[in-house]
Amino acid sequence: MSEPTRRLTLLTAAALLAQSAAAARAVTGTPATTDRTTDSATAVLSPADRRRRIVARANRALTKPTPYRLTRNGTTYLSKPRGDHNHLGGKNLNAYNDFNGRPWSGHFAAAMWNKRGLPAGHQSARRWRTGVGGRFHPYDPRTRPQPGDVLVWSDTDDERSGHVAVVVAVRGGTVTTVEGDTGPGGDSVTRRFHQWTDRTNSRFPGPHLAAKDFRGFTTPG
Repeated sequence: MSEPTRRLTLLTAAALLAQSAAAARAVTGTPATTDRTTDSATAVLSPADRRRRIVARANRALTKPTPYRLTRNGTTYLSKPRGDHNHLGGKNLNAYNDFNGRPWSGHFAAAMWNKRGLPAGHQSARRWRTGVGGRFHPYDPRTRPQPGDVLVWSDTDDERSGHVAVVVAVRGGTVTTVEGDTGPGGDSVTRRFHQWTDRTNSRFPGPHLAAKDFRGFTTPG
């Protein structure tokens, strides 16, 4: 076989191998690229990329069937997301809090942050403002959060407890969040729209939730 003929044969074989690999991906459903919303342990992300991934996770949580239970050691079901709500059974027993039956807005925010840069005791809403140092920003009507930040409320009758929510968009005075342990049945992942300069609570102005005092927001670490 002459040298030109041998080279042509090798090139043809390489092309056929590439076509076969593409066909195999099409049959098996193997994606051509990896899920870019999952941070690897060694990935070095820019702050903007980190925020984009947090937002992508939060939006996906609204539409993703999620495991939950109705009793602590009972059958595991998958939720059926509908629109802006993803109801997880009504018992605080779901994959975000490891089915432990406790309030889980902090667990949800931690999952959206890919469990990176969290305060110790992130299951407590209070720790999202007291355990993050300079990353917590007390409410100021002139300073709005950015997508990826976490809004923080405390309970009006007990400031040790509260609620947190992940910011997914900010347009003018409207802050859109995706948050856990709220919404229909009080046990859902839900999209909400908050007004940044709301003064329903005159002592603690800002995004309003019943029986809660808005404190500010925390930025990713």
